[in-house]
Amino acid sequence: MNVRRLVPVACLAVLSSLPARAQTTDLRDLLTGFLREGITLAPPSAGFPSHEAHFISSQSPQFAALTQFNANLAAQLSSFPLASSTGGFTYKYDPALGVFSRSSDSFGPIYGERADTIGRGKFNLGINHSSFTFDKIDGVDLRGSALKLVFTHQDTNNDGSELNPFFEGDVITASIYLRVATKISAFVMSYGVTDNLDLGIAVPLVSVRLDARTDAAIQRLGSGVAAPTIHRFANGGTEESFTSRGDASGVGDVVVRAKYKLLGTDTGGLALAADVRLPTGDERDLLGTGVTQVQGGVVGSLQLGPFSPHVVAGYRWAAKDALADEISVTAGFDVALSPRITFAADVLGRLFRDTQAISVQNRTYTANTSTNPANPVIVTGQYPTLIVEKKNQASYLGSLGFKVNPFGNFLLTVNGLFSLNDKGLQDSFSPLVALEYNF
Repeated sequence: MNVRRLVPVACLAVLSSLPARAQTTDLRDLLTGFLREGITLAPPSAGFPSHEAHFISSQSPQFAALTQFNANLAAQLSSFPLASSTGGFTYKYDPALGVFSRSSDSFGPIYGERADTIGRGKFNLGINHSSFTFDKIDGVDLRGSALKLVFTHQDTNNDGSELNPFFEGDVITASIYLRVATKISAFVMSYGVTDNLDLGIAVPLVSVRLDARTDAAIQRLGSGVAAPTIHRFANGGTEESFTSRGDASGVGDVVVRAKYKLLGTDTGGLALAADVRLPTGDERDLLGTGVTQVQGGVVGSLQLGPFSPHVVAGYRWAAKDALADEISVTAGFDVALSPRITFAADVLGRLFRDTQAISVQNRTYTANTSTNPANPVIVTGQYPTLIVEKKNQASYLGSLGFKVNPFGNFLLTVNGLFSLNDKGLQDSFSPLVALEYNF
């Protein structure tokens, strides 16, 4: 038993000592940083003041929206659901025979939970690897240049409008292509402290990569007639494209888990579950949230022969207002197709409270084409624009997979996670492969 206890402790010590690797520039600031560098205009025509940075001031409403978009992306990327740390093998002690026997025909859910515990003195060790390439956030296609930004000119004379001087009516429109990919290898361990209490830990190793391209265009709403060359990119034209790329890897947010079985019979059970997600990942490189999160919930499950339905309901509280609280409900079933194969299906529902919701909406911009402030000529232009607003938002994911017992107490898991709606950060399909061992 002493050897059994030393093995997981040694593994976790090695994992906790792994250094994070990252480039010099933080991934969190990649988007805002490369836009500030890219949206730089050429020196102005003779007789006009410099406009080189007039569209990218810190007061720009669109940069404020982009910063909120960044925060939302980082929060959801860093808190994506991990596979269950519950062991596939569960045992109960038979006092008549003096041995442990399997308490379930099924190997249990993959992203859900069941009320059964693994058994007193039992260890479950595992590793799972999942890969995500995110397609959308709140229905906005990240990889199809659907993320639209409009940068207005700085109010140079502080008159509260973009009508005078006339060149303040120009805007820069930008279409962003964004590829967000992450890979998570999670080392998990569970230990049966008693017949009713399991303690567990999940240590994720995370790698993140961002690829961004922006196609920007100067819309000369105000200056097109009076001074058509006042606003130009460095290439001399009204259109410019620029790219940026970054990656980071390291330990993500470590999750400590506990499950206590309140009620248990041969046909089902009820348990309380809790986990604490520690801010061990570097939030500057999108490896973690930078916030401690605590979740409590209730687990209910039944055993109807080979068929086992389950449901988990919980509430996750974040220690800082920067991260939205979350109500989660996961429901599904697992069924033993044979003594060595289990099929599992789940629906994962997550309601984020007062989160930053993303949309792209048409907005009308007003300009004055006259150089004479006393005789303005008003024109308008309509462009799709990034909008960020706080609201409650529900995200739904589906999960289908198999657990296979090839030999001994080893389990191999293959699973697919897929989107069921367009809310939150979404990947159309995310594969998972896992291996676990019980002793």
